[in-house]
Amino acid sequence: MADLATDTAAENYKGLLIQYCQERGLSQPIYTETQLGPADAPEWQVKVSYGDHVHETPEPISGSKKFAHQVASQQALAEINSRRESFLAGDTVDTPPASAPTDVPVAVPIEVPMPLVSSALAIANERLTTSQPSRYRTLTDAEFSEKLSKLTLEIVRSLLGRAEKDKITFR
Repeated sequence: MADLATDTAAENYKGLLIQYCQERGLSQPIYTETQLGPADAPEWQVKVSYGDHVHETPEPISGSKKFAHQVASQQALAEINSRRESFLAGDTVDTPPASAPTDVPVAVPIEVPMPLVSSALAIANERLTTSQPSRYRTLTDAEFSEKLSKLTLEIVRSLLGRAEKDKITFR
C-alpha cells in the first residue's frame, strides 16, 4: 500500500467507491473500523460493506482513520475490478474437477444465423465498454478483442440454450 501514500492526492478511492455504488443503485458504502494500535500510533482494521459485498482489509493499516478508509476503498475497488475482469473473460467459479473425463469434446461447432451473432457482438461490446470506463481501462487492444470474442460466444451459447429449451428455431 506504499503506492497509495504517494498517490493520495491524485485518487480519491473512497469517492470512486461511492460513485461505483451510486451508478449501480446501491446504498453508500458503510465503513466499520477497529483501532488496534495505541492512540499515538493507531492501526486500523477496516470493513467496507457495499451492496451485498463486504471487504475487510487483510491486515491493519497504520495511520489515520481517513487514510485507512482510502486504503480499504482502494482494495475494494481492486476486488471489484478483479471480479469484473473474471466475468468479462468468461471465467466461471464452477470449474470441472481434476478427475473429469478427458474424452469430452471441449468445443462443439454450432451453426448460428449471422444476425444473432451481430446482435450478440453488439451486446458484448456494450457490456465491455460500459463496464470499464476509460479511467479504469487497462486492456490492450488484443486483450479487449479476446474478451469481446469470449463474451460474444457466451451470449450466443446462452441464447441458443434458451431457444432450445423454449423450442425456438432460427432460420
